[in-house]
Amino acid sequence: MEEVLKDKYGMILGRIRDNGTELVLYDKYGMILGKYEKNTNWTKDKYGNRVGTGNLLAAFLRII
Repeated sequence: MEEVLKDKYGMILGRIRDNGTELVLYDKYGMILGKYEKNTNWTKDKYGNRVGTGNLLAAFLRII
């Protein structure tokens, strides 16, 4: 399943894909920005570093 994230003007900011065990955030160009692991409740950045507990994926989106 995929959720498309848009700004108030309808421009795509990114996508969140659910593969069952984790949610993966992609930017509008298809590059991975971060992952949320459901079983551990950890959010990790694109390098695999833990950034916090809970789903913090929206914090990785850059709004210009």
